[in-house]
Amino acid sequence: MRFLQSKLLLIGSGKWPEKIKSVLAAQDATIDILVIPARKFLDLDLNTAKELLRSRLVWIATTPDNQFRILERIKGFENKVIIEKPFASNLRELDLILTHSSSSKNKLYVSEPWRHSQIWQVKKLDIESTSGKKNILINRGGPVIRDYITPAWDWMQHDIGLLSDLLSSNRNSVDIFCELSHNQSNLRLELKAEDFFIIELNVGFFLQRRETWHLNNALLIDFAVDSTPTDHPLYNMFRFVSDENFLSDLETQIWLLSRVIKRLEKN
Repeated sequence: MRFLQSKLLLIGSGKWPEKIKSVLAAQDATIDILVIPARKFLDLDLNTAKELLRSRLVWIATTPDNQFRILERIKGFENKVIIEKPFASNLRELDLILTHSSSSKNKLYVSEPWRHSQIWQVKKLDIESTSGKKNILINRGGPVIRDYITPAWDWMQHDIGLLSDLLSSNRNSVDIFCELSHNQSNLRLELKAEDFFIIELNVGFFLQRRETWHLNNALLIDFAVDSTPTDHPLYNMFRFVSDENFLSDLETQIWLLSRVIKRLEKN
């Protein structure tokens, strides 16, 4: 039987960390979850922080600025660390996180729960088994505007993460066109791979919540309603990272986002 790490340090406060704790505790009551607000953690002396992190998987669920400060503070330790999106919205921030990853003793993983959902595994197979052209239209976003991030960057990584998984074997042939509009509230992204993938992604501000994928004009996924009682993406991702055989490869995980950021910098 593989060893699964059962101790978690959850750094952050608010609705999202509360949801993470609630979901994990509901699925496995044996997980020892310790929660600490980001600013309180940053105020700790290094020895106290080191003791908190001992034998624990770390999940940083706070704002991007605080997240990077925490990563830099714990880079000398040897923990598995789940980081939240968005972790980079420009080339400078991308270079910072990649430089940090290469020098850190920690193993980083970007939080992408839907990669680990039963729904995605089934729908990914549906896409791959579709013959001929694969025209995919994705709309993702909603009416919420946060004070520390624009809507486009708030929503972008959800589907770019799934697309990086879907297109991983075609990554060398992917052509990208992208443009930000409405003061970075919306992003339109076009991807073409080989002769069969034609993908349009629209993310950011919408008057109503939208989380849909269409394949060849037919609805493929509506993430707002497509779920099953036995599908728990957050917990599945936690198990994936906590597994003793987990290996971190941040550059491969974020290859598509890296190319999107570089393309936007050229615009």
